[in-house]
Amino acid sequence: MMVDAVRTDATLAVPAVERRRSRVWGQNLNWRLVLVRLVTSGLAVTLTVVFTPGLSFSGWQLGQFWLVAGVFAVISAVVKPALQFFSLRFLVASYGLINIVVNAVLLWLLTAVLSDLITYDRLWQLVFGGFVVGVLGMVFDAMAGTNPPVQDSRDTASFREGAS
Repeated sequence: MMVDAVRTDATLAVPAVERRRSRVWGQNLNWRLVLVRLVTSGLAVTLTVVFTPGLSFSGWQLGQFWLVAGVFAVISAVVKPALQFFSLRFLVASYGLINIVVNAVLLWLLTAVLSDLITYDRLWQLVFGGFVVGVLGMVFDAMAGTNPPVQDSRDTASFREGAS
């Protein structure tokens, strides 16, 4: 009957969407991936503060790396998507240069939360630090393999047959 073919309940699910959804949830709940991203973002922020003139640690101890990494990871997870969403129009218009400003805002929030640990002198040093933390974060994430590879969802065998 025609009625059975036009069911609108949730029992009909697209298999590709369900596979992707389960893969995304599996990646987000992977504790090893969270730990590696915590280390890479903490390393990026630490090296940025060390090598950027005007940004500095006050009373740095080795155990505080985990504090800086954790706070920056929470700020990046909560604030960065909202900032990127609201600056999407400018992101396209500036060819992505607004990401430097977003990273500078994240560094400013980090210095506000950890004001007794990280200090800055001038605003342009935060902007330069935003550039450095973006580049270092991208490099460390690529080296650690935290970004999932881009894969074609089409079957490669049927794709080759159609091309020949």
